[in-house]
Amino acid sequence: MKESRRKQMQALIAQRKTVTMEELQATFRVSMNTIRTDVAYLVDTGAAEKIYGGVRILQEQEVPLFTQRASLRAGAKERIARKAEELIQDGDILYFDPGTTTMHLIDCLSPGKHVTIITGSLYVITQAGPRPNVQLIVLPGVLNRRTNALSDVSTLEFLGRYHFAKAFMGVSGISPGGKLNVSTYIEYELKKLALRQSLHAYLLADAAKFGQESLMTYGSIEEMEEVITDAPCPEPFLEVCKEKDVRVTLV
Repeated sequence: MKESRRKQMQALIAQRKTVTMEELQATFRVSMNTIRTDVAYLVDTGAAEKIYGGVRILQEQEVPLFTQRASLRAGAKERIARKAEELIQDGDILYFDPGTTTMHLIDCLSPGKHVTIITGSLYVITQAGPRPNVQLIVLPGVLNRRTNALSDVSTLEFLGRYHFAKAFMGVSGISPGGKLNVSTYIEYELKKLALRQSLHAYLLADAAKFGQESLMTYGSIEEMEEVITDAPCPEPFLEVCKEKDVRVTLV
């Protein structure tokens, strides 16, 4: 109940931009101490910022349009996806994280492998339609044209119903210490949840992602079994992967 209330609270703040503590208490009908605790959680996770007498939505980082990002280093991203496809086995239940690298997995998927794919990626949804070997579960939500994916509070609630064998994850940036960064709060929540719901997780990231900092950190490299990339990684990152027993594969 607490998690659901906090998601609803974040959605309300995002809609109104600024909300007073009294308005939150009246809306959710809990004690002021509970409101303060919930607001502190939203502030800590980067969803909002505290202001005098209330809270307001934190300005999210500007993310380039999907079409612009998809064309960058496209060849490298396709090679990464082709290698990642080798991890998919017949009968797998999979989560395809929206992204300009993970989207290529559907193009590389062997017709001989019958799988279930859970995703909000519009590209994957479109490409999976004509494939009889793919059972597709489409996450609900509002289309975000900057990520070309369906995502809002309802996406979180729906995704939480499923468990999957393997999650193929994307990232906005990777810090030298192995922190996995994203630019928006809804990405932060979705990626965190996907990791919790998956038995095995794999990070697909081209070389441009290393050393990039973003607004929020959704996880760390130790939560991944393997990183698939296209160029030698920075030495500090490799040291973390070795320490945490995370495979690094170059394509």
